[in-house]
Amino acid sequence: MFVFAWRNLLTRPLRTALALVGLSIPILGVIGLFSVSSGLREMVGDTLSKITGLMILRDNAISPVFSSLRADLEPLLKSIKGVRTVAPEVWQPAPRIEGVGSFNTVLDVLTTKDSSKRIQSILDTPLVQGQDIPSHLALRSGVYPSAILPKDGGRFLDERDRGQLNVVMPLKFAKSFPITEDGKARPRRVGDTIKIGTTKFNIIGIYETGSMFLDVVFVMDIDVARTLLQLPKDAVSSFYVEPLDPRDNDRIAAEVESKAQGVDARSMAEFQANFGVVLSQLDTFLLMVVSLALLVGIVGIINTMLMSTTERFVEFGVLRTNGWSQGNVLGLVTAESAALGLLSGLVGAGLALLLTTLANPFIGGGLKLSITPAQFLTGVGLSLITGTLGGLYPAWRAARLVPMDAIRLGSH
Repeated sequence: MFVFAWRNLLTRPLRTALALVGLSIPILGVIGLFSVSSGLREMVGDTLSKITGLMILRDNAISPVFSSLRADLEPLLKSIKGVRTVAPEVWQPAPRIEGVGSFNTVLDVLTTKDSSKRIQSILDTPLVQGQDIPSHLALRSGVYPSAILPKDGGRFLDERDRGQLNVVMPLKFAKSFPITEDGKARPRRVGDTIKIGTTKFNIIGIYETGSMFLDVVFVMDIDVARTLLQLPKDAVSSFYVEPLDPRDNDRIAAEVESKAQGVDARSMAEFQANFGVVLSQLDTFLLMVVSLALLVGIVGIINTMLMSTTERFVEFGVLRTNGWSQGNVLGLVTAESAALGLLSGLVGAGLALLLTTLANPFIGGGLKLSITPAQFLTGVGLSLITGTLGGLYPAWRAARLVPMDAIRLGSH
């Protein structure tokens, strides 16, 4: 039966190829969506796994950039049992850097027609983080100190940098704001200066974490950051709380929220869960869009199989007069549409696998696309189901014809 069905598809190669393209493209989109979503989840997980403590923010603030807290919360946080270190921080979007600032980023986002470049413009928005140096030096672990480049990366902030115009910057921006030397452009290095707003800073360190979410931050002393950003002298965006034992994070977070009104204590697991919810909502929306393409694919299968069965009425009539039952004809046409769906799924999944492999070398920021066996089989299975459903009506139409009527209709 399946051999017969496959031969029937090969006798009309152009029509089969067009139907295959119509269904394989939405399958490619579905698998590509799953790949990007899982890649983002893995990247966020890898990023947050580097942070073991709690982030104390204003309630309902989505990130430290949108948070502001009272500086007098620090003694309260230090008094909670199990807290090892409390490190105040200031976070804000960076002023214009070397004459290029947030206005340019917004303009890029609004004017570019390339969605990938639009997203990249948002992710490349530079931020300023002001650290209370003594308390941050007391932390057992730190993302940025451990990410200083091993060669020519300089050093991280220490007591010498309190009140000084010194900055640690990401390698990405060291390359984005090159210096022209002897007629040639080169990335900024340790020992160079960089203009942030109207202030020139000495570059004392260059880092690279490998995460697009982290490699956008200019790190400096908290008092210097307050002056640069024109914030009050006691302004605090967030507190980073490091526990004596990371297993106490949930208890400490609950105690912080019970003792301090309007404060949200978030573990990195909570950040990851919130990000997962956002991604799930995005997945649902995109799947709704892709489902329209799948619907078009089903219509294409129905059209292909209707035309195929109409042209083969004589063939079906002869088969029926030679002992084929209605179920045999129904099975033959359904097998043809199922084979077309299976082939479309294999082509779509294969293209997705090829494209993700080719794209990975050109994707930065720690994002890696991959297609798991489960995703591959899901795409193929979805295509098989779609192809089978698309062939049911043409199969039913062909099977219900009386043999002599089929021969008579096919001869006209």
